[in-house]
Amino acid sequence: MNSLRNIWIRIFPAGLLLFLLLIAGCAKQKEPEVSLLNGRFMTTNVDISPGGILKFKWIAEKGQADLESFTIRVNGTDLGGFPKVSLDPDMYFDSTYLEGPISEGDYTYAFIATDMDGNIGDKVIVVSVE
Repeated sequence: MNSLRNIWIRIFPAGLLLFLLLIAGCAKQKEPEVSLLNGRFMTTNVDISPGGILKFKWIAEKGQADLESFTIRVNGTDLGGFPKVSLDPDMYFDSTYLEGPISEGDYTYAFIATDMDGNIGDKVIVVSVE
């Protein structure tokens, strides 16, 4: 009985260590984060008139890896001047004023940060032109 206890005392810590290493190796890498900032700027889904002004202000922050690029996409297409690739590796802060679409409908605006490991963080809002 005593020898079983000794074996258990030796095996349990090694098994626990192996288990913890496996869990740590499976942990998801932290993705970059994108936040739209409030104030006079749009942060949620919005309705506008055709050609209305869209005001956005954002901050993109690195996750586990440094930031590599930032882009704004409308219905899956990069806006002119994007993606931005000369970024501070820790944070990208900027704003823009855009003329809204003139045709009625829903338009998806995606603000996308990509890090050096290819991880993506994004914030998406829908602009409805009525």
